[in-house]
Parts: sequence; C-alpha cells; structure tokens
Amino acid sequence: MIWTFTIVAIVVLILLVIFMMQNQTQATVNFLGFQGQMALGVSMLLAAVGGAVVVAIVAAVRIIQLRSRAGTAAKRLES
Repeated sequence: MIWTFTIVAIVVLILLVIFMMQNQTQATVNFLGFQGQMALGVSMLLAAVGGAVVVAIVAAVRIIQLRSRAGTAAKRLES
C-alpha cells in the first residue's frame, strides 16, 4: 500500500515540475493590495497549495468535532 502511494506521489511531483517548466510566462499577481510579477506555473501551484491547506484545516476541524461527539456518545452508553 505504501509503495503505491509513493509511486503515485512521485508521478504527481514529476507532472507538477513539467507543468511549472512549461508555464514560465510572467503574470501579474494581486493579493491583499500587494502586486508583483511571478511565473504563472508557480502562482498556480501556490494557489493549489493554499486551497489544500484550507481543505486540510476544515477536515481537521470536522474530525475533532466528530471525535468529540463520539466520546460524548460513548460516555452516555457507559452510564
């Protein structure tokens, strides 16, 4: 199982590197009043990483919420 994940991760990493190499055109990026030039591939990668971080935070909050409810339900069953 771990080898499958490792191989998939390596393939995705190679595809990301190819994507970044093919998208070197400079793009103007505006964020919270700041403006700058950045390679298009890099800016899209940063946007994807930012989205993944948001999803991970939401998932972590939901897991904590579900564990709390499960613990409360388990205590009710014990009583």
